[in-house]
Amino acid sequence: MLVKLSQRDVSVCEQAATFRWQLARASGVVNQRRDKGRTDGDLDLLGIKAEMAVARVFDIDHNPFHLGVDTGKDMWLGDISIDVKATFHRTGRLLFKSQDAFKAHCAVLVCRHEEDILDVVGYAPRSTFLREGSKINLGYGEGFCMDQKTLRPIHDLWRVYTEHRLKFN
Repeated sequence: MLVKLSQRDVSVCEQAATFRWQLARASGVVNQRRDKGRTDGDLDLLGIKAEMAVARVFDIDHNPFHLGVDTGKDMWLGDISIDVKATFHRTGRLLFKSQDAFKAHCAVLVCRHEEDILDVVGYAPRSTFLREGSKINLGYGEGFCMDQKTLRPIHDLWRVYTEHRLKFN
């Protein structure tokens, strides 16, 4: 699902990315980026834009200025925790550095489509990722991934949330 961020959204994302970057560096938190071709700021901005896109899709009241250490749970859809994963590549994969790094109930993959247009591709429940994810080495060490084609459609997450909220499960 393609999401075009408004100029206001982009401005908020830029401010939040700068804030997160400055706070993390001032706190001595080292960015774990593997992509040496991009800056910490580039990665922070893409991540916050991806969070904003997911929040827009599900109408989640999400504050990108939340403080604290990353717990692996970027936002909540009711009682369902979501880890938003972003990539600059339209055909990118859902990646985690380890299976233990997957802390949320599910992960949503967002690919940059154009500068301020993001593609909320799909999602994977944690249990599915742990069972079906595969090891991969993209030149930065071993990690775990799922290809886009194996992710569940994003509208299925809305159905799961609604069923859970209305206690139909």
